[in-house]
Amino acid sequence: MVTAVGSSPVPSLQGQIRQDQVQLNDWTTCVSAKTPKGQAAIQKLSGEISAATEQIARALQNQSGTASPSAKATPAPGRASRPGSLDVWA
Repeated sequence: MVTAVGSSPVPSLQGQIRQDQVQLNDWTTCVSAKTPKGQAAIQKLSGEISAATEQIARALQNQSGTASPSAKATPAPGRASRPGSLDVWA
């Protein structure tokens, strides 16, 4: 994602994550969740949420300018990496 100098993609990405999460919740709770179409939709939305979450992490890292690649920590499965974030396992 290309942004103007000084602007942050974080609010837009957070909005995208919220929308994708609502759609994902709809798919996972409907009767079509076990169909091939439902599984594909769930997988796609999970991937989009993960990608947006990674983009936010990179943007925040670039804004702070202090984190090094070796300082990256992978959260344990089922644990949110930041307050207010969700890890989605499909």
